[in-house]
Amino acid sequence: MKRDFNAIGQGRFDLAVVGGGVIGTGIARDAALRGIKTLLLEREDYGYGTTSRSTRLIHGGLRYLSHFDFKLVRQDLRERETLLKIAPHLVKPLAFLLPLTSVSQRLVMAAGMQMYDRLSYDKSVPSYRHFSPQETLRLEPSLEIRGLRGSYEFHDCQVQFPERLCVENALSAAEAGAVMLNHTEVVGMEKANGAVTTVRVKDALTKETKAVSARLIVNVAGHWANGILKMVIDHPQNEVRTTMGIHLVTRKISNHAFVLFAKSDGRLIFAIPWQDYSLIGTTDTPYSGDPDFLHASAEDVAYLVRETRQAFPSLSASDICYTFAGLRSLIGSAGQKVSNISRSHKLVDHETTDGLKGLISVLGGKMTGYRSIAEEAVDLVCVKLGINARCTTAETPLPGAPAHSGKAIEKTAPGNRLSPDIVTHLNDVYGSRCSRVLQAAQEDPRGKQPLCSHSKDILAQVWQAVNEESALTVSDFLLRRGTVGLASCKGLDSVEVVALEMGRMLGWSIGTWQEQARDYRFTAGLQTQFKQHMGADT
Repeated sequence: MKRDFNAIGQGRFDLAVVGGGVIGTGIARDAALRGIKTLLLEREDYGYGTTSRSTRLIHGGLRYLSHFDFKLVRQDLRERETLLKIAPHLVKPLAFLLPLTSVSQRLVMAAGMQMYDRLSYDKSVPSYRHFSPQETLRLEPSLEIRGLRGSYEFHDCQVQFPERLCVENALSAAEAGAVMLNHTEVVGMEKANGAVTTVRVKDALTKETKAVSARLIVNVAGHWANGILKMVIDHPQNEVRTTMGIHLVTRKISNHAFVLFAKSDGRLIFAIPWQDYSLIGTTDTPYSGDPDFLHASAEDVAYLVRETRQAFPSLSASDICYTFAGLRSLIGSAGQKVSNISRSHKLVDHETTDGLKGLISVLGGKMTGYRSIAEEAVDLVCVKLGINARCTTAETPLPGAPAHSGKAIEKTAPGNRLSPDIVTHLNDVYGSRCSRVLQAAQEDPRGKQPLCSHSKDILAQVWQAVNEESALTVSDFLLRRGTVGLASCKGLDSVEVVALEMGRMLGWSIGTWQEQARDYRFTAGLQTQFKQHMGADT
C-alpha cells in the first residue's frame, strides 16, 4: 500500500469514503472487494481517532443488557465470532472475572450472564461459570474486595492492537484496488443540481490541493462528521454528540481481566491485562473542546484510581505510566443523559433527510460491529449506484491471517538470530505478514536492532511501515504501525532513531526531521499532562 496523492486524478470515482477509522477502512475494503471504484480520504492517519483510543475489546457489551439493547448486543456477539475467524492473529478470547459482593447482585448478574450466553448461541468461547470466594482469590490473589461473595467468569475478546486491525483493513482495500490516502484533508465539497459532485482535498504534507469527482460520498468521519456535513448542509437533520472516555495504562495489577462497578456512580469499569501492563477505563463525560488536543483531566484520573482501588487497593497514581483519551460519537437528543444514549450506529441517506443527493453519513457505532456496519453502508451504496454485488468480508480473512503456529515461531527464531519472544511479538502484530519483516531483517542485519528496552519492536518494522503501510510521520509508526509508542516510555526513547530512519527513507531535510521528532514529543506529552495537576498518589 503506497500512498499516491496524484492517484486522485484517475477519473471519477464511484465512491469516496471520508474518514479512515476502522469503520471507514472497513467500508473501503468492502466496497473495493465488490468491484466498486473506491477512494478513501483520511485527514490524519488510519486509526488516528477513536479506533486507537478504545478499551481494545471486541465484545457484545454486557452493560447494554441493562438498557434492553438486545439487538446491539446480538449483532456485536455475532461480529465477535466473525472477527475471530477473519482476524485470529489480532482478535483473541479473553476471560473476565466479575466479582460479587451481595446475594442480590449475584442473582441479577446470573440473569445477565444467562442472557449473554443465549444471545451468543453461536459462540466458540466458553460459557459463563460461577466461582466461590475462595476459588476467586486462588485465581486472583491480588484482589481485595470487602464482602466478596464469589465471582462470575465469562469470555469476550481482546484486540491488543486495534491500530493494526484498521491498517489491515486499509491494506486489504488497497489490494482490492481502492485508492487509500492518509494525511489528506477534505477542505470542501461542491454541489450541483441538488447533489454533491466534487470533493476538494489538500495534501497535508505538501499543501497541494485537488478536486476529485465521485458519484457518491460516505461521511464516516466520527466526531469530525458534523464538520463534513456543514460543508454542504446548513442545518443537518442528524448530528453526533461527543463524549470523552479516558484510560489509564499502569503497572500490571492483575492476571485476569476484571469487570468492576464504581461505588460512586455504579459505572462499569474494566481492568484488563494488556501487554506488560494493566489497562483501566473508562469514563463517559460530555466533551465540546478541540478533538485534536484530548488529554485526561486530573479529576477523571483520580476517579478511575479511586474506584479501581476498591478492588486493588495497592494501586496509586504513581503506578500510572500514561493515560489516553478518546471521543465517542453518539446519536441522541441534547437533553438526554449520555450514559443512556444507545451505542448503536445510524445510517443517514441525506437525499431522504436533507434533500441532498450523493451523500451518506455513518454516525456512531462501536468498533466490534465495524464490519457489519460497513456491510450495511455498502449495501446502501450498491442500491444507490445500481450495483449488484454481495458482501464477502465475513469470509475473507484480513491480510495477516492466519498467524504462524508456536512451532513455526520456534523454528523461525534461530534462523533469524532473533529471540523467540521477539518473533512471537512480530507474529502477534503482523500475523502471517511477519515473514516480510523477518525477511527484511535477514537481508540487512541492521533490521534486527531493537528500538528500545521497553518494547520488542525492531528496526525492520520501520522499513515495513514506510515501504508497505503508508507510514509518513514518526507518529504513524510509533503509535499506529509498531507498538513501541504504546510502551511505558511512550516511544520517547526511540523517537530519534525512528525519525532518522524514516527521514533517510523518505528524504527528509534536517528541519523536517527535527519537526517530526518535536511533534511526536508534544503528542506523547499530552498523555502524561495530568501529572502536572495531581500529586504522586491518590
